Amino acid sequence: MTRRVLRNMTIAAAVAMAFTGYTAIGANAADLGGKVPVPEPLPIKSVMPDWAGVYVGGHLGGALDGDNDFVGGVHLGHNWQTGNFVYGAEGDVSFADETFGSIRGRAGIAAGRALIYGTVGLAIDDDDEGLVAGGGIEYKVAQNTSIGVEALNYDLEDNFTVIRGRLTWHFGGGRY
Repeated sequence: MTRRVLRNMTIAAAVAMAFTGYTAIGANAADLGGKVPVPEPLPIKSVMPDWAGVYVGGHLGGALDGDNDFVGGVHLGHNWQTGNFVYGAEGDVSFADETFGSIRGRAGIAAGRALIYGTVGLAIDDDDEGLVAGGGIEYKVAQNTSIGVEALNYDLEDNFTVIRGRLTWHFGGGRY
């Protein structure tokens, strides 16, 4: 290489280092005397839906009492949640060839978007009181909406089982 080409390459390298802030001495961030900013950690998004709060919905199904009556009605309740343990109270009114309802406690386990629960409480119809017990599963299809199915056995003057589908709107937590 000629002296002139070597000199032009050296000048070009020096100009490039000046524009990029690079030094041949090998300085690093610790040598600059400043602190390197550390980004804030991102918030952790819960993957478990929040079942806590008030809810209201409707249900449709059938009573398996020999007559196989159509059953429809409404339900209202409140849940509390600790980790994946969900517990609460629910009241409902159902209509078939007679009107009946219940006031029940519920407890279950949230698993992903699903809630698997058991329930027990007081059953009431036109002229009798008794026990109702059963269980079900609900699934969050949206932040504040769930669908589900449950089976309840009513121990009244006429002992019967109801299997019904549920559509429920949740007010409160709703995390999804």
